[in-house]
Amino acid sequence: MTAPPLQILCIEDNAMNWRLVQRLLSQAGYDMHWAEDGLKGFEAASRLKPALILLDINLPGLSGFEVATKLRQNADLKDTVIVALTAKTMRSDRETALVTGCDGFISKPIDPFLFVGQVESYLGGQRDRLEQGREGEALRQFSQKVVAHLEAQLREAQEGNQKLLEAQGALEQRSNHLSRLLSLSKEIIPVRDAGEILARVLGQFREELQLDRLSAYRLHPSGAYFQGLVWGPTGFQETAVLPLDHPLAAKAEALASGGVLIDADLRQTAAWEQGIELQLWNPRAQAFLLPLRSRSGEDRLWGFLAADRADHPYQPFEAELAALYAGTLQVSLENAELIAHLDETSQALGTSYEGLESAYEALKEAQRALGAQDRKATLGGLFLQMAQRLQVPVQTLKTESQALSLSIDQEGALPPLEARQACHRAMEQIHRATAQVDSLVRALLRRAGQGEASAPEWIHLHDLLNQELEFLQADGTLSEGLPLELNLQAPRDLIYGVYTDFSEILGHLLAHARQGEPGRIQIRSWGGNRHFRLELEDEGGAISQERIDHAFEPFSQLRPAEPGPARQPGTELPHCAQLLNAYGGTAHLAATERGTVVRISLPME
Repeated sequence: MTAPPLQILCIEDNAMNWRLVQRLLSQAGYDMHWAEDGLKGFEAASRLKPALILLDINLPGLSGFEVATKLRQNADLKDTVIVALTAKTMRSDRETALVTGCDGFISKPIDPFLFVGQVESYLGGQRDRLEQGREGEALRQFSQKVVAHLEAQLREAQEGNQKLLEAQGALEQRSNHLSRLLSLSKEIIPVRDAGEILARVLGQFREELQLDRLSAYRLHPSGAYFQGLVWGPTGFQETAVLPLDHPLAAKAEALASGGVLIDADLRQTAAWEQGIELQLWNPRAQAFLLPLRSRSGEDRLWGFLAADRADHPYQPFEAELAALYAGTLQVSLENAELIAHLDETSQALGTSYEGLESAYEALKEAQRALGAQDRKATLGGLFLQMAQRLQVPVQTLKTESQALSLSIDQEGALPPLEARQACHRAMEQIHRATAQVDSLVRALLRRAGQGEASAPEWIHLHDLLNQELEFLQADGTLSEGLPLELNLQAPRDLIYGVYTDFSEILGHLLAHARQGEPGRIQIRSWGGNRHFRLELEDEGGAISQERIDHAFEPFSQLRPAEPGPARQPGTELPHCAQLLNAYGGTAHLAATERGTVVRISLPME
């Protein structure tokens, strides 16, 4: 069984040196590992427990000497060979490496032709030794180096601490500035006057940066020139306007959004002399030019700020602060303009709403009048149709009444038997005509909303069928030419219920029968003393068995439609079943040779 390759750890901060060591020793069959600083190297050595450690002396943080000392304090690494790698070739460096725990010393740059052999000699047992009597001197040298290293680290720590204190002070100062800016932003949210916004934002901005002079130029609403404000003893005052092509405006236009032109950079431009002529800044002061760009979507210049101060230069955070104040000013002014526009729009909308409300009331009144007119026209047409159907029974009543009167007048002229038969025939015709008129009138009153259609009452189902069919034929729902056969044989048809419920049931059944192809419709009733049964058979075409099985389920119309022009069950059949269920009745749909048949059953007790 082949032994695993020996592990070698290289603690080296230079990646190029590591790659050379790795290439040479990997080709020689060793398992190579790398750590880039002393602490990582100590952790890797404690974990791997390698056969040999190649230790660079000049490491960042802990030096190679200090790492060697720390490694030798680990009992698990007492048998690990430590070889120092360094470009220092002085005798004192070699002695210090040996006294701190290293077993050997290889100088940099390493010789590629000798390096592998040097490493293998140390793995084979070679150890470098201090000359007799040199150990004390080497320890003193190591102590001096440790003290010097500690002093350097202490100085670095002190300098770092001082920088941290300065950074902390700067952060606190920046935090105070930002807190005051945030407070100002909240305070000016309800302000709508542009002049007040300019005065408050620019006034605090001048105080925050301790400015001697501050001028603000803003594009006039006409877009023809820049109007200016300058800080004076009594606050901001208007100053001379600037044309659109003024060098100051052109320079501000050239700056990027959020950019600031400060001090030396500003002095090297033509805008510097223009600002001096306009007395925007003092030639011996520290000045800046800050553009104001629109934030409403169009990146266009709508103004700029110019200022100076004489006592001290601007700090980087002050340039950032100036940009933040400029942004606050822009947003506040644009929001104020937008809110003012919204207020005007709201007022206009309010006025328009009042007009719309008046128009809506007028429209509602016109709609009511039109509805009344439509209802009048509809009822007029319906009454005309009903009057036409009433002509026959009324004429029968008139004729038979005259015949009855004549029979009574001729009572003595005719034989008694013939007279009684004539009277009897006339009374039968009068009775039928009266029943027909009564049926049509009751149906008409119910349709017009004048009959007691929603209150429970005793209902003769055969009469209801006849009345509803008469009415449906009168209003054109059932055409005169539609083949309709009635065969009403049920001995008991009296039930206590709501008339509209049963008229709806009949309407739903007829709506189902009239779907599909036009054909004959048969209505049959039969039953006994306990049940009333009614069948409605049509010839409108076949319906698939799957559709028939789900015809009375709620929302059955939401099922996926079958491909092709297949006939569907009536959409109101589920509602029909619900109405029947309220009376303890049931409904069933079945297929026939030419269509379907709906069977309903109602208990009569």
